[in-house]
Amino acid sequence: MKRRMLLGSMALAAIPSLARTRQPKALLTVSGRIGRINNEATDTYDFSEADFLKLTTATITTSTPWTPTSVFVGPLLVDVMRVAGVTSGTLTFRTLDDYSAPIPWEDLVRYGVILAHSQDGQRLNNNRWGPLWTIYPRDQHSTALRGPIAESRFIWQVNGIEAGV
Repeated sequence: MKRRMLLGSMALAAIPSLARTRQPKALLTVSGRIGRINNEATDTYDFSEADFLKLTTATITTSTPWTPTSVFVGPLLVDVMRVAGVTSGTLTFRTLDDYSAPIPWEDLVRYGVILAHSQDGQRLNNNRWGPLWTIYPRDQHSTALRGPIAESRFIWQVNGIEAGV
C-alpha cells in the first residue's frame, strides 16, 4: 500500500500539469490585437463565466428579428473589449457553430451594443441564443438597425472575439 502511494505521488511530481488545478473553461475568448493577455499558452484574454458576470451590466429593451420585445442584460461590449486591452478596430465574432461576422468599433460607441447573457431574467444557454448574444437597441434606432447588414450583427452563441485593425 505504501509503495503504491509513493509511486502515485512520484508520478504526480513528475507530471506537474496533472497536479495543477484546472482553470475554469472560458466563457469568452478575446484574441488578435489585444493589449492584455491572461492566457499565455494561447496569447488570449479569457473570461471565465464568473469573471464575465462580475462586469457592470447595461439593459436594452428591444425586439430582434427573431424575438418579440425583450429585456436583455449584459455588459457594454466596449467595456468587455477594454478589459482585454482593445480600444478600436473591427471585431470578428465567433460562435459555437463556427459562424463568424464582423462588427465595427463605431457601432459599439454609437449604439451602446451589449454582450447579453440574459433575456427577460433568464440566462441564455447554448440551446437558445447563448451563451452570449450581441444586442443592439434596434427599436430605438429602427431605421439604421434594420435590414440584412444590421441583422447580421445580432450574433448569438458568441464564444470568441478576434480584435483586428
